[in-house]
Amino acid sequence: MKKQRNVVTENTSKMYLIGLSIMTATLLFFLCSGFIWGDQHHGDIQQTPLNKLINLKGSGDMIIEGWAYNPNRQLMIVTLNIDQSTDLLGDSLAFVAQEKANPQRKIPTTVEYHEEGQYVISIQDVSPSFEVMALDIYKHKEKDEILLGDPQQELKGGEEVKELARIYTDQRKVETDLALTIQAEQDYELAALTRDIKQAKQTIQDKEKQIQRIEQKLNDLDQKLVELESDRLYETGEEKEQTNARIQQIENEKKRLNRVAAENETMTQTIKEKLKMLKEKRDMIDS
Repeated sequence: MKKQRNVVTENTSKMYLIGLSIMTATLLFFLCSGFIWGDQHHGDIQQTPLNKLINLKGSGDMIIEGWAYNPNRQLMIVTLNIDQSTDLLGDSLAFVAQEKANPQRKIPTTVEYHEEGQYVISIQDVSPSFEVMALDIYKHKEKDEILLGDPQQELKGGEEVKELARIYTDQRKVETDLALTIQAEQDYELAALTRDIKQAKQTIQDKEKQIQRIEQKLNDLDQKLVELESDRLYETGEEKEQTNARIQQIENEKKRLNRVAAENETMTQTIKEKLKMLKEKRDMIDS
């Protein structure tokens, strides 16, 4: 009877140790997964917002202009607009995709179009249940190339690699486009030119409105100066000193506003010239 109790106790201890090992392994998995995927709960949405400035760790800013997914083709297209700061000039960027559902699986990630700060990246062979897709952005010295997996292993020559950002899209939030395909480089170029033309037109409109507001403000200040100078004729010595100080403040403000207006005029003219060239380039490509 005693021997039977010992066997039961021994079996219970083994089961306890096995259960403890499973719990420990599970905990380690989730801890590691949290480290890689932003330390978020399973139910949280991991979605980097579109059309918002994203800092590239001191190397400028970036905007995600689009992130679309075609489940039928297992294809994603990501469109980025990256500010080419001094730190990024002369360096091409590399992109590596990683699924949350299959973090060890290598995913073909290709730069389909690159012009100045415009990038169009395709992510292919996306799993039907990818859950969350992460896209890592690296700076390196080599020409744009297809990267599969760890850029530290893929990039040749031992050049320095710097991670600039990691962005995400969630399967529950990503834009689904069943017509999405990889297009010709010319189509991406036309789309980029169209966006640049639209942005240039909006900037010109904003600058012209600013100039109009400044002109109205200058008119108001001129009217105020006339009133102060008229009042000064009937003031005492101390009152005149206060009025003179106020007049000087207004004159200084007029000078500042005139400088701002001149800067806006110059910038507007520069953007108009750029807009003309963009339209000419678009028409030449589209002809």
